Amino acid sequence: MSTNSKKHYPSDAGEFISLKDADRMIGRYGDNEKRKGRGEDYTKAYFFGKEKIMELLNCHEEIVGIRIYYGMDLDGDGVDDKKMVIYAVNREGKNVPYKRPKPKIAGLSFAPPTDDPPSDDDGGALDGGLKCPSYCP
Repeated sequence: MSTNSKKHYPSDAGEFISLKDADRMIGRYGDNEKRKGRGEDYTKAYFFGKEKIMELLNCHEEIVGIRIYYGMDLDGDGVDDKKMVIYAVNREGKNVPYKRPKPKIAGLSFAPPTDDPPSDDDGGALDGGLKCPSYCP
């Protein structure tokens, strides 16, 4: 018997929790950050717009969800800013790099092929959410 069974990543993974439980979890995280000496100056959340989330979910037909990674900012300012990096995920649980849609030409439903090699700024994952405490309710 093989122990290499494939995992299934269903599109309905996750569960909705009560407002009370959500507030309690968020509060515990904040208490933990304060105990670490961060006071009120810690990253509480990030806001990502619906359009970007939908664009990521619709970037490929086999996308069943998203995976959110913790990351650290790469801007070199000496401040380790916590970031959220979001990938689209397929049924097999693999990250699917986002590819920006090719621009359409009037009258054509596809972009003409180019010899341009793929570049780093063609997409990959979603970042750039609005950080809380700067953007908080």
